[in-house]
Amino acid sequence: MKARIERLNIRNFRGFSTLDIERLGRVNLITGKNNTGKSSLLEALRLLVSGASLTVLLDILEFREEWFEDAASITDVESPFSLSGLFHAFPSFSKTIQPVEIVSEGRLSLRLVLKSAFFTEEIDSEKGTRRFVLTDFEQPDQGVVLPGVVIETASSRRNVLLENLAKRLYSPTYRRMFSSEPFIMPCEHVSSYGGESTAALAALWDGIALSDREKEVVEALRIIDQAISAISMVGGEKTGRKRTAIIRKEGVPYPLPLRSFGDGLNRLFGIALALVNAKDGLLLIDEFENGMHHTVQRDVWRVIFRIAEKLDIQVVATSHSWDTVEAFQEVANEHSENALLIRLSQRNGEIVPTFFEKDELRTATRERVEVR
Repeated sequence: MKARIERLNIRNFRGFSTLDIERLGRVNLITGKNNTGKSSLLEALRLLVSGASLTVLLDILEFREEWFEDAASITDVESPFSLSGLFHAFPSFSKTIQPVEIVSEGRLSLRLVLKSAFFTEEIDSEKGTRRFVLTDFEQPDQGVVLPGVVIETASSRRNVLLENLAKRLYSPTYRRMFSSEPFIMPCEHVSSYGGESTAALAALWDGIALSDREKEVVEALRIIDQAISAISMVGGEKTGRKRTAIIRKEGVPYPLPLRSFGDGLNRLFGIALALVNAKDGLLLIDEFENGMHHTVQRDVWRVIFRIAEKLDIQVVATSHSWDTVEAFQEVANEHSENALLIRLSQRNGEIVPTFFEKDELRTATRERVEVR
């Protein structure tokens, strides 16, 4: 089946002045040395399929520790601003910043543009309302001209003041309001550190509890521990107890907290839970190998390939591990699904991709060609 996203073009986003991914498969592994943009590529996909959801923006900024409250109010063009890291080369705020542009083609053709702008306030005295309109002024004048961004998709345009963005980021009311923003398609993200919050995992669990997909999660956990027979989430607001994942294990007469087991089992739980929640959408996994011993990685890839085909999911994962590359290559050749390894590398100050189809990757791994 045709991939949801077959091609991806990125302009002026983080370390990418230009990046053209000319093809993507059903299951993709992105490799490359440090600072070649593997995680940035996943962020670009998250922003694209969410239409630059403020929830996703918040998550990205907080994970990178790039947001700081003083940046919400800019008094001169030399000041840093909260979204600087999303634009190429960390620019100071001005109207002349090169806009971020992310475009995809395939079953899902999308376009996202993020550009800086200044706004002036207009007040409707009769209605008692106010609105902010774009201005051509080049210099911000506190109280008159306000900095912000314009977010454009194929179907919408939003003007967001930086000071209002700060309110949404730091106000619990605003955070609850935007936590349910609809995505263009389902998109689940597993971070590199593998320590997704219990609340986040609980929401994913609630999405598949008592369904056949719950059984898939249990089977995935059995890759590491065959004695696991069931899993559930307990606790919640009404009980006053924090949500906790618990498992049943053969030979133990009572449930055990999943967190009491090793990093590998908890990492696998997060991946499996995200995978089955990404039905008809996109699964993004940063640093796939984190927490998992190389001996289980082939079986984890087998689960990912099988469920991706069954639930029509496109997978994009990153890694810099040779064990992960070898495991991916071996499992890719067991499946008819379109699988692709993409290596990102620095060349003349630009980041460029190199593509390895299944047969090319098999040759590269057999001959120990460097593809990381």
